[in-house]
Amino acid sequence: MKFLYVHLFIILINTNSIDNLLSSLEIRSTKDIAKYLNLKSELIINDKIYKGNNFQQTKALDSFFDKNDINKFKIVHKGNSEKNLIYILGEYSSNNDIYKVFLTLYNSDKKYIVQKFKIDKKL
Repeated sequence: MKFLYVHLFIILINTNSIDNLLSSLEIRSTKDIAKYLNLKSELIINDKIYKGNNFQQTKALDSFFDKNDINKFKIVHKGNSEKNLIYILGEYSSNNDIYKVFLTLYNSDKKYIVQKFKIDKKL
């Protein structure tokens, strides 16, 4: 019985769900966001494109969070497209600025992968 609880707990911790991604975005956990990135993921921050491995992409995200006093993440809209893509529109707000967030994800082998993650300063 103990084995069943431990096994279930491990499965729940390792789930790659949209809710886990949203929580990671809220707390700005680049370590957890990295679980949704791969070599094909495209990260765009203020029109600068970052492609490559998780280390390079998370370093760019860390730099963005360090340079901007982000204090809140809010979901504006979430949905699915006809091509089985999931999209999320959100906003990071700081004391002085608002940043628009746009993500598209696809499901690959029961795991969500970020196709595009775009952050732009709202004018």
